[in-house]
Order: sequence, then structure tokens, then C-alpha cells
Amino acid sequence: MAKRRTALVLLALTLTTGCASRTAELAGPPPIPARAGPLAIDVVYPPDSALVAVRDSNFIFGSVGHGGARLTIDGQDVPVQPNGAFLAWLPVPGSTDDSLAQYVLVASLGDEVVRAVHTIRVPTPSMPLPRDTAMIDLTSVTPQGAWWVRDGEEIPIRVRASSGASVRLYLPAGDTLVLSEGRAGTGGPARWIFGQIPASMNLLPSGVFEGRLTARSPLGRGQLNPSLGPVPATMSAVETYCAMPADSGLVANRTDSTPAAEPAVMERGAAEAAIDTAAPDMGLEYPEGCAVIEVTTARDTSRVPLPLDLWVLPQGGPVVELIEGPSDLGGDGLVVGRAAPGATTLWMWAPGLQARVTGRRNESLRIALDGRTEAWVPLGETVWRRGASSALRARVGTVRLETRADRVLARIAVSQPRPYQVGVDGHRLTLILHGAYADTNWLRYGADDPFLRSVRWEQRTSDRYLLHLEFASAPWGYRVEYQRGALVLEVRRPPAIDSERPLSGRRIAVDPGHPPAGSVGPTRLYEGDANLAVAYRLKRLLEEQGATVIMTRSDQSPVRLYDRTRLAESLNAEILVSIHNNALPDGVNPFENHGTSVYYFHPGSLDLARALQRSLLEALGLRDLGIGRASLALARPTWMPAVLTEGAFMMMPEQEAGLRDPVFQEAYARGVLAGIREFLLERSE
Repeated sequence: MAKRRTALVLLALTLTTGCASRTAELAGPPPIPARAGPLAIDVVYPPDSALVAVRDSNFIFGSVGHGGARLTIDGQDVPVQPNGAFLAWLPVPGSTDDSLAQYVLVASLGDEVVRAVHTIRVPTPSMPLPRDTAMIDLTSVTPQGAWWVRDGEEIPIRVRASSGASVRLYLPAGDTLVLSEGRAGTGGPARWIFGQIPASMNLLPSGVFEGRLTARSPLGRGQLNPSLGPVPATMSAVETYCAMPADSGLVANRTDSTPAAEPAVMERGAAEAAIDTAAPDMGLEYPEGCAVIEVTTARDTSRVPLPLDLWVLPQGGPVVELIEGPSDLGGDGLVVGRAAPGATTLWMWAPGLQARVTGRRNESLRIALDGRTEAWVPLGETVWRRGASSALRARVGTVRLETRADRVLARIAVSQPRPYQVGVDGHRLTLILHGAYADTNWLRYGADDPFLRSVRWEQRTSDRYLLHLEFASAPWGYRVEYQRGALVLEVRRPPAIDSERPLSGRRIAVDPGHPPAGSVGPTRLYEGDANLAVAYRLKRLLEEQGATVIMTRSDQSPVRLYDRTRLAESLNAEILVSIHNNALPDGVNPFENHGTSVYYFHPGSLDLARALQRSLLEALGLRDLGIGRASLALARPTWMPAVLTEGAFMMMPEQEAGLRDPVFQEAYARGVLAGIREFLLERSE
């Protein structure tokens, strides 16, 4: 494998520009070359015994070694390409024990026949629970774990139980919450991304009960030892972390009447002996003061504790400082804030900010940015600051601007680091400081700079300070950090671009995506190798046009995500392009969803994404999947326009074969070159 990868890279380095004449005629991938190897079935995806995410239809691909072979999968004919590759979209095989399923592949060539059984794991079906027995799906009980809430905050409660049952939550203080049965849609995100909205909308099965609990302090008792340190004396426990009571008559139902796909279902035991033998094996305890969910039908009743460690935060809450936590992705010097736990990136802050905690959901903390805005941050990226002010309303003093050859600096005096947000709209950049008030008596422009037209501040609300900077042209990029009592905002001025030679003197970061990770094609071409081959061709083309190229990776060694972006920024790259080739998630039909696409994150990179998409479509001749905004690490840098290209699909046999072909590699590289050139020409003098 290592020799093959090295040969691929050397080919990319040594190939001459003689491919250019053939590239101009390219309309889609070149013809797939013929292969006449030994007959052998090699399933690349899904891997053996892998868990697939769907139970209806999915793709399967690999190779059979010989382009003249015939292949059937589960009795259905599957086309074999000239190089022996195959890709099929088929029903997921019926499972043998509700968790395992098997594809049966038969390849033949003349009188030779090869048969293979390929095993996969499939999701456990969500089956309705019997109506005549009070049953509870333990895996469905939410919330679970450690939660901190404000006094009076509503907490959603959900459980799946026997349809038609009566479901109640009993609190230790004697209050009762009735849960109502309903249905909800949760359309699969992968299918939404590719425009495939299932008719069923992934409706939850009947038997899902929901309600809302209002937290009041104090409602119960408990003991909490969070990693942030001791809980303030004013923090009140609502409920303790509960497990199933050992003497409640609840056992894990292992009889034939329970669907095998629901191993975590609880029901009332049929005999006291079952209770005695089952409970100790499960290591269950029943602390005093637990909240209990009760499911009742005409015939039976079951109960299970709500496994929630719930605390009510005091008014004002504890204070944390945000730090950049360790990560196997490397460090980008930023802390990410989200609108909800696990949601997409919304804020990116320099470490050192302090904020008041208003809630917790297990490994995520909710912090107050100002009186109207809250964000969620990873628990592991916070440190509790004892004795810090819970008000955290910073004073904003003098704003001083400095001009540099390639940037404008705004030094903003701030009494303490506060969360911020930067927005760029055309020629205007707006900095929002949350939890801050204006005492900006002095606003000094410094030396005259034609790039900087005007600066003004406003107090939008009592705790939200805005600084507006108006420029003669759109800023090229920006970055923010705190330095010795000041927030320093650097705004990058556009480079001087020669309309005759727009790439001359430009610093371009070229990122060959992966490793680690990356997809693999039907004949086991690794995406990282294909990306590197294209990147080296792009490097040569850019340098021929006078650009300086920064390669984030030059061989097959893995490079962490944020090490790539930090390298590009530290070397002052003016554009970052990450070269990739695409793959699909389970459940999306590849024959309907393949082609070329480009992704950006910040508005300042939108025009670059559009230019690259146009040029790549012309160069590669593939279907137009359009551009998209996505929270991708290589598209998130703010110091320069940054995009990520997905030129072709590794799983499509003809496109994988094209990525092995020097002509297609050159076409990809020339498409990226043309897009960068177009983007720069639009901004030339």
C-alpha cells in the first residue's frame, strides 16, 4: 500500500503540462481502463460487521477483480465496470436476529464462480410496545445525567411506553406531572442535506409520551460533585441521580413476548422469584428522594426512576473562564460556542473570556453572553473562577486605531474579557461586545488611511456594545484576541492584485485533505492519495503563475485539522483551498446525489466558493451539486477567504477511476486554478 501511494504522488509530481491539451476536451471522467485480474470479491463498503445507519436501502460497493465478470447481490444483477469495480443501491438484507444482516454476493467469469457472504449490523427497529402490558423503553427516558437549570425553567420529559397507557412522573415532594402521548417528526439530517425527504418523515412510533417539568428551588435533596469544583451553598438540588429500585417489582423482561429488538424494556415481573434474581444482577439501587415515572394500563403497572441529577442554580450563578481544551484535531486557538448542546458552530472566541453559568446538560455548559443571549460551550473548555463577579458587565473605554501595511488594528480598552461576535456585511465590519457598557470618550483614528473611512460605536442595549468600522472596500479577513486589558481587532486590507497577473505575488495555502480519516473508492483508492496528487498539480500551476504556495501536507503523514489552518494563518496565506473528494452517508442514493460542490463558512468566502464551483464544473464535466455553507474546520478561518472543494465522489466507479488518471487530476487542479484566478481578477486594480 505504501509503495502504491508513493508511486501516485511521484506521478503527480513528474507529469508534465502536456496533459493540458487533453484537459480542455474533458467532459466527465476519462473512460475506465479494463482490468483482467483474478476473480475475487472485495466489499469495501460497508465494512464487514459494520453498523449501517438505515434498515431500508443502502449502497454497497467494491470490486470483483475482473471487468468481464458478472455479479449478483442478493439475487439482483449488479453492473461491473471494466476495472472490476461495482456500486449498487439495494434493499438492506433482512436481519437474522434483529441486529445482524447478510449480503450474498456471487461473482462468475466463464465457469468460475466465487461466492461471499458479507455480514453487517443494522439498527434496532423501534417497535411499538404491546398495549396490554405496561412497558417502558429505558433507552428512551430523557433527560438523563447531570442538569443545572434556572429557577422556574421548564425541563422536557420524554419516555416511550405502551401506547394508550397512562404515564405520570411522580416527584418526591408529592407533585405529579401527567405525560401526554404524541407523535413527532425528525427527518434524517443526511437525507435533508441531499434533498431526500422521506415520506414517513421518520415519525416516532406511537407510545412516545412527553411533558414539561417546571424546576423550583428547593424541591428535593441530593449531593453533587461536579468537575468544576464545589457547588455554591446557594445551589439547590431538585432530584438525585436515580437508578431502578431493587424492591420495586421491576425486572428486565427476557420472555418471548418482548420484541428481541428492545432489550432495554422494563415491565412488572410475573413472579417474586424473578424480582429477587434479576435486580442484583443489574446492580440497581434506589436512593431516597427519586422522581419516578409510572406507566399504568388496565392490566398492569410499571415504574422506573428518572435518572436525572437536577440542580437549580442560584441567581447570578457561578463564573467560568473559557479555555481551549485538548483535542486530537489540534488547536486553532479558539473556543466554540453553540446555540444548543451539540448544535453547529455559531461563535468562535479567543480563550480567556469569563461568563456566568446559567445551565448544564451533562458535558455542556450554558453561559450568559448578555441579558438576552446565551451560548453552550464544552464543559472541558471551562475553568471555574471562584470569587469572580457574577455580573460580568465590562466597561469599554478608549478605542485606538493603528494602520499597518497589510491591516488596520483597533485596540479597544475593556475592563475584563467578554464574549464577542464579528459580522461583515460588504464594506462594513461590526464587532458586538456582549455584557459590556460604553465609556468610550476617546476614539482615535491615528494616521490618515484611505482604506478606513469611519468608525462609530453604539450602545444597542444596556449590556451590548457595538463598534462599526466602515472601509473603502470589503475587508480581506479579520481576527480577534485579548491583550493586556484590551481587545485587539485586526482587519486585513485587500492585497494589491495585478489585473495582468492576478496570481503574481499571492500566498495561497493548498490543503490536501486527509489523513487522518478520508473515504475509499471501490478499488480501494484512498481519498488522501487522490487529494495529494491533485494538490501537487495545483501547486505547480500556481507557482507557474507567480504565486507562493503553502502546502499543509506534503506526504502521506497525518496532519491534524487545526494544525493545517494554523499553519496557513501563521504564514499569512491570502487564500486557503482544501482539496477533497466526496462520499455519502448511509441511506442516500449515490446515483441521484453525486457531482461537484464547494463549501464555505464565512460570507467573505462566498464569492470564492462560487468562482471555484463554476470553474470546476467546466473543468470536470460532472453534475452540479452547488455550493453550500457548512461548519467545516478548513472553511472556518477568518484571516483569509477559505473554502473546501469536493471535486468528485470516491464511491462512484467512473469518478474513482478518473482520480487515478493524470488527465482528470490535471483537470481538477486547473479548475481550482481558474476559480482562484477569477476570484482575484474581480478584485484586481
